[in-house]
Amino acid sequence: MKFTDSLIYYEILVLLIVFSIVEFITGVFKSGKWTKNEWHITVAGLLMSSVITRPVSFIFSTFILQYFFKDYANYFESTPFWLGLIIVTVLEDFTQYWWHRAAHTYEWLWKGHRVHHSAPEMSVFLSGRNSWVYLLIFPSRIVSATLIFLGFGQAFLVGYFLKILIGIAAHSPFAWDKPLYKIKWLHPIMWVVERVISTPATHHAHHAAHDKDGIGVINGNYGNMFFIWDVLFGTAHITRQFPEQYGLEDYYEEPWYVQLGYPIFKAKDQRSEMSR
Repeated sequence: MKFTDSLIYYEILVLLIVFSIVEFITGVFKSGKWTKNEWHITVAGLLMSSVITRPVSFIFSTFILQYFFKDYANYFESTPFWLGLIIVTVLEDFTQYWWHRAAHTYEWLWKGHRVHHSAPEMSVFLSGRNSWVYLLIFPSRIVSATLIFLGFGQAFLVGYFLKILIGIAAHSPFAWDKPLYKIKWLHPIMWVVERVISTPATHHAHHAAHDKDGIGVINGNYGNMFFIWDVLFGTAHITRQFPEQYGLEDYYEEPWYVQLGYPIFKAKDQRSEMSR
C-alpha cells in the first residue's frame, strides 16, 4: 500500500470539520478574542503546514532517500502490521517530543514555535499554527518519510491517523476527559490513560498563559501523541485541572506574516521578542 494511494488527508479533514463544528456549538470563536489578525494566522498557518511545508519536506526527504539509499526501498515491507505500527508511532512521536521540547529551550526555535502558543483560546486549528522555520525542518516529518520509504506505509497511515486524532482532541476546547475524572470506578483507568497519551487536561496546561496558579506548565507536557515521554523524562505535570487563561503574557499580537514568517519578517514593536 502506497502512502500516495491513501485517503488520509480527507480523513483528517473530516476530523477537523467535526471538531470545528463542536467548537462552534460550544461557543469558541464567539468570545471576541479571535481578532482578524488571529484568523489570518490560523488560516495561513494551516495552509502553509498542509499545502507547502509538509509536501516539500516529504518530497525532498524521499528524493534524498531514493537517490542515496534506493536499495533499501520497502526493505521492511514484510514486517507484521502490529510491529510496524509500534515502530512507526514510537519513533515518529519520540522525535516530535524532543523537537517540541527543544522549541521551548532554544530561543531561535522558540520564535518559530511561539505562534502556536499565541492563540487566545484552545482550538483544533492550533495544529497548523507554527512558523515556516519550525515546520520546514520538522524532524518527525523526515522520520515519517523514511519509515514510508522503508516499507512501513500501511502502518504509518493508521499510526498517523491515531496521532492526529489524539492531537486534535487534546487541542480542542471540548475536554472529553473532564467528565471521566468524576467517575470513581474510572479513576484507575484514567490514571493510566493520562500518563500514556496526551489529554485535554495535560495539553491545555501546556498552553496556559502562565504557571502561577500551579495548573499551567509552559515548559513541560510536551508530548503530542504519547504523554509517556513526559513521564519518563521528568517534564510531566498532571493536575486534572484547566487553566483560566491561554496564550502568552508578553503578547503584542504581532502581524500574522511576522509570526509565521520570522525571521524574514520582524515586528516593528520593539517590546516584542519578534523584533530582534
